[in-house]
Amino acid sequence: MLKLNLGCGSVRPLGWVNTDSSLNAHLQRVPLIGKALSKLFGKVAYDSNNLVYMNLNKNWSYADNSVDIVYASHLFEHLCLQSASLFLNEAYRCLKPGGVIRIVVPDLYKIALKYLEEYNTSSSEDPTTFIMWAINMHREGQYGNPSFFKKLIYELQGYPHQHKYMYDAKSLTLQFKQHGFSNIHNLEYGISNYITDIRDVEGTKESYLSVYIEAKK
Repeated sequence: MLKLNLGCGSVRPLGWVNTDSSLNAHLQRVPLIGKALSKLFGKVAYDSNNLVYMNLNKNWSYADNSVDIVYASHLFEHLCLQSASLFLNEAYRCLKPGGVIRIVVPDLYKIALKYLEEYNTSSSEDPTTFIMWAINMHREGQYGNPSFFKKLIYELQGYPHQHKYMYDAKSLTLQFKQHGFSNIHNLEYGISNYITDIRDVEGTKESYLSVYIEAKK
């Protein structure tokens, strides 16, 4: 089976094609140089090189009807609307008939409820921490005062990496419908109707207030 784990980050299970466009992720595959750059920029040190490069702002290199599963966790919200539409078009094109797509994104509905709960019960007058963490808005000075070299690397990385859009179950389901998918289900962490090894690719625990939408071509 051809199973794509797109925007994999540090989750790179065997049996999946784990893709990422992060410069840091790929530089770490270079002996000595990669580890040194990781320390210089204070980046996460990955423990697996099971990774291939893929730019999701462009057409995919996979043939029509060739992919069994398309999976993406906390990637889709980082795409602009045009790239998000391209993503779903390409996923539909590449998936085999009956192929599965599962997208996990921060759930704006759950986040809004959590915000209201904290707003109404917290004694703090500053909601900044929650807003920045939950919605991941751009923060001035987030990357400090980097050197010219760091600025160059950040530019190549396409920083800042904040969310470009937010979804909930209804809006993401609508996106699936508009791009031709059917058998659409709103599920939960680690539960899939079609992916038997979902826990391998979904990580060891739920770390975010998320929505899990799964469908078939």
